[in-house]
Amino acid sequence: MPTFRGNRGNLLQHWVLVELLRGLRQQRFAKLCFVDAYSMSPMATRSPKAATDPTALHFDRVMARLPEGRSLYEHAWLSLRQSLRCEYPSSAAFVRHGWEGPLHLLLCEADRPTADEISHWLSSLETYTTSFELHRGDWRERFLRDMPSTFDAYFISFDPNMYVCQDARAPKPENMYPADVPLAGAAIRALPRRPIVVQLSTYSVNGPNRQPDVVDNVVPQFAHYGFEMACCVHADDAMMSMIFTRDVSVMSNLEQPFQTWLADRRRDSGAA
Repeated sequence: MPTFRGNRGNLLQHWVLVELLRGLRQQRFAKLCFVDAYSMSPMATRSPKAATDPTALHFDRVMARLPEGRSLYEHAWLSLRQSLRCEYPSSAAFVRHGWEGPLHLLLCEADRPTADEISHWLSSLETYTTSFELHRGDWRERFLRDMPSTFDAYFISFDPNMYVCQDARAPKPENMYPADVPLAGAAIRALPRRPIVVQLSTYSVNGPNRQPDVVDNVVPQFAHYGFEMACCVHADDAMMSMIFTRDVSVMSNLEQPFQTWLADRRRDSGAA
């Protein structure tokens, strides 16, 4: 059964995503292509692992007080919970909610039940505003083929469980590795020159995969393809979201606003 984690990582990823989308919207691009390498079903249920996750309680307290929320993220989350009747929206659902013009969704998902639920949601969208492609498989397979090339701007999301700083003989599909960055970079380089935002989130650390190690590993690789790191937003010592841009200027000061929002929501909820 498709699940979502329901922890501080969700708060981080989608607060940042919604703010980046606002930045793109303000630049008045007509047609946006959103690519999600690790898609989620908007009909997913809470993972049983939430019971042992110390940051899940923080997620619960923010969710319980959504009607009092002041951020674009909280407004979007509340609206989507009501319209989709879901426990928690997917990245694609947040993007469709927040983008005011024509949108193309390229969603990659290898898990069959999750892909089935995504397909059901996609079939409910109004096709005159939203076109879509669902790749039922690993994103790496899809990125080896031509990418959509007729859009004014691109927003590409990677949210693996962990970015691992060393390539592995038996890589786990749910993780990302150094060899994945050139694969993504080559696919992006083949696009017509357009404004591009890449959000790469990672939620776990292990051994040499501490946040500074990941940044040191990833930034030079993206720089090779003409990207600069606009900002890096941290939820804690394990969870962070790195934002890379090319040919576009979006909000580069998201770290402090996120920390302020997070601190406010902790105070509002009485969380430690």
